[in-house]
Amino acid sequence: MLGGTAIPVPYDTLRSLSGKRATDLEPWQGIRGMFLQNGTHFQVIYATPDAQAAIAGSLWDASGRDITRQQIQHIPGAVPTVHMDNAQITQTALAALHGGEVGLASAPSAVMLIDPQCMYSIRAAQNLMPLVQSGKLHLKVVPLSVLDYEDRGESTLNAKAMLSYSPRDMVRAWIDGHLHERAASPSTEATDQLESNGAFAKSISLKGTPTFLWIKKDGSLGRFEGNPTDKESFVRELSQ
Repeated sequence: MLGGTAIPVPYDTLRSLSGKRATDLEPWQGIRGMFLQNGTHFQVIYATPDAQAAIAGSLWDASGRDITRQQIQHIPGAVPTVHMDNAQITQTALAALHGGEVGLASAPSAVMLIDPQCMYSIRAAQNLMPLVQSGKLHLKVVPLSVLDYEDRGESTLNAKAMLSYSPRDMVRAWIDGHLHERAASPSTEATDQLESNGAFAKSISLKGTPTFLWIKKDGSLGRFEGNPTDKESFVRELSQ
């Protein structure tokens, strides 16, 4: 799925005008794109099927995997270069993340890294809520702002609003669409909490949202990217 802002200029014209500021991306399913950088600012631009216009935005596959992140990960400065080894990610590190919790604490548990503006994060949460409500799953939902380059800062605005709710009310406010009630006046701690969550996301080279993390019984890290459509299998994985 390709989403973003339409640019009514032929893609090849934009590419020619961009010159050395642009880096061509490897086409995905025939869709051409370029990474355009100007100082510390960047934008990813894709060609429409007929190449008579362009779209400044992002690509996802059907499972919610962020294709754009995958395409730009080898471009210097485009994505974080700091990495955290899986062995360094402990239950304590996950517990230190700022987010809201839903479900029985005794149920199989996972941390769910989301962008409040990400449609796939919303769908995944809605998909898993029946398991949460039936006591089969516990989630810690951690807000991030990874789509600011696409939505003109709305991700940061809504992530701070989300973090301004109590951990008990945070997830419901997000799913029910009430974040606007706190967007204009976020809590004083929200900025620092979002930065802390973002630093963790960078350290694990987050590729997209939603991403699920959990600690397995042997102490290793479990990780799943996208919407777990096979819910029962997903819960079983959390128990292993």
